[in-house]
Amino acid sequence: MKYFFYYTTTALLFFTSCNEHINDKPEYAKDTQHTIIYSQQGRFAGWPANCAAFIFNNDEIVTGFIEAPYKKTDGHNAEKPYLNWLARSIDGGKTWTAADPENYAGDFGDKPELRSVDTSINYSQPGFAMRVVGAGYHGANDGRAHFFYSYDVGKTWKGPYGFGDVLNWSELTSAGLNELTPRTDYIVNDSSNCLLFFSARKKDEFASDRLFCIETNDGGKTFHFSGWVVGPAGIDTAGKSVKVNLFEDAGKNPDADECRAVMSQSQKLHDGTLVSVIRRKFIVKGGDDKHWIDAYTSTDGGKTWNFLSEIADTGGENGNPPALALTRDDRLCVVYGERNQGTIRTVYSADNGKTWSQPQILMDGFWSEDMQLNDLGYPRVVCRSDGKMVAMYYYSTKENPHHLRATIWQP
Repeated sequence: MKYFFYYTTTALLFFTSCNEHINDKPEYAKDTQHTIIYSQQGRFAGWPANCAAFIFNNDEIVTGFIEAPYKKTDGHNAEKPYLNWLARSIDGGKTWTAADPENYAGDFGDKPELRSVDTSINYSQPGFAMRVVGAGYHGANDGRAHFFYSYDVGKTWKGPYGFGDVLNWSELTSAGLNELTPRTDYIVNDSSNCLLFFSARKKDEFASDRLFCIETNDGGKTFHFSGWVVGPAGIDTAGKSVKVNLFEDAGKNPDADECRAVMSQSQKLHDGTLVSVIRRKFIVKGGDDKHWIDAYTSTDGGKTWNFLSEIADTGGENGNPPALALTRDDRLCVVYGERNQGTIRTVYSADNGKTWSQPQILMDGFWSEDMQLNDLGYPRVVCRSDGKMVAMYYYSTKENPHHLRATIWQP
């Protein structure tokens, strides 16, 4: 595969909180520092949430993204080929390099020949990173799902490896879910045990994704079903009786299991409690679809889950997924794109996800050539050793159309 190296220049912008609000926009986060991760004329960069991000020792950060030719269209202003790139910063997000790695996602076609793990993966190995590939998003289209892993902070990768016969598990077949749509969301419990968050959908039914956990106890050689986070309608799960508060007329509010649940990001707290934040969607017949972010929690290692809180509305045009990280003072930090107003926002929880702060704006001023949709967001966020947060996302401005950028701030 052709290997292209691109070194970005750094653009530093500083904002202070703004006392004058435009319409009903929230306040701006204070002293935000913005850097360009990747921007090139005639190219489109996007969707870090589909491609994972990692932080290692010495605040080395790696984020994945899709790199593609720019083309003005009725949707995303991009066209095939969609390439899976990685961007790297060795100074905590201030400057970045970007490249198309070898032996990585997309290099083997949509449905590659999958390998089995012979030597157990050491999930606790320093420099470990894993990228999970599924169906239903740019640069990936494998409904069986597969993964790659690295021991050297994402410089070289091993794979593609399969997850076994997940599609034949009775939990999925009984619900008619026959296509896997996971992104990368996993929790390492020890050197051989890893909990992964998966989603599956009915192949010909958009937004039918439901969320569950799978687990390996032998370093990736085998996997088993752990539990539904948000299961399909009719499955006896803890969230089944939860009503989603979307309409003034309470009789119109759907059950949680009637709504799309996909693109989670999850954290293990110090007491072992798991918190997962989830992209949600409810299709309104003859009306405007609803898009938001929920939080769910588990106290038994992912076997059973309960609704915790609604975090934020993500606007129209299919909404946006959440990014999640713990701050140095153990608050939960969620970053997301809000498409109605074209902003990137953050919220915090000081009580393990039960309640959330008012949102703050990290980035504003969206612009694109056609302005037909606020094509933005899909963030990832990490916490540096000095306590500053680094959010990575795609955005578009007049100076830098359809590019990848980072925001650094003190939460």
